[in-house]
Amino acid sequence: MILCYQNIINSSINFYNMKKIYFSVRHITMALFLLAIGSTTSMAENVVLKAGTPIPMQLVNTVTGKNSAIGQVIDFRVTNDIVVDGKTVIPAGSIAKAQVTRAKKNGIFGQNGEIQVNINSVMATDNTQVVLSGGTLNDEGKNKLVLSLFLCWLIKGEAGEIPAGMACSPIVAGNTTINVN
Repeated sequence: MILCYQNIINSSINFYNMKKIYFSVRHITMALFLLAIGSTTSMAENVVLKAGTPIPMQLVNTVTGKNSAIGQVIDFRVTNDIVVDGKTVIPAGSIAKAQVTRAKKNGIFGQNGEIQVNINSVMATDNTQVVLSGGTLNDEGKNKLVLSLFLCWLIKGEAGEIPAGMACSPIVAGNTTINVN
């Protein structure tokens, strides 16, 4: 009987030791996993998109003074990848945001219409907003006042219009740090 209890105690101790080994292996595995995650996130690299870098783009849709309002947001599409230190920071096809800053409908008595758009920003690959400057497009339609005087003032001037596909290259306003992997 004593021998029987001795076997039970020995098997309990062996089970306890196996449980300790299992928990030790589990903890080591978890630690290695967390270390692996930490090392991949620490491999992220920052690059600086320099102030003055041109960002070539095109207007997505035609904009006119008669169908636009001041403050309206207009889309431009980046035409080339922007690369810094061999890393793409703004891919071709990215959408840049512009805003209508002047809009005037063409009117009777030959008054011309006007439209002006300022390109404000584009998002980098890490969702950093890259502020742009020097991206202003504008157009004034033709004034037809003289023609209108001869035709009973019924003639309207031409609308200011910026056609889809109009190309421009605003520049990066200030050094911008971008996280790339």
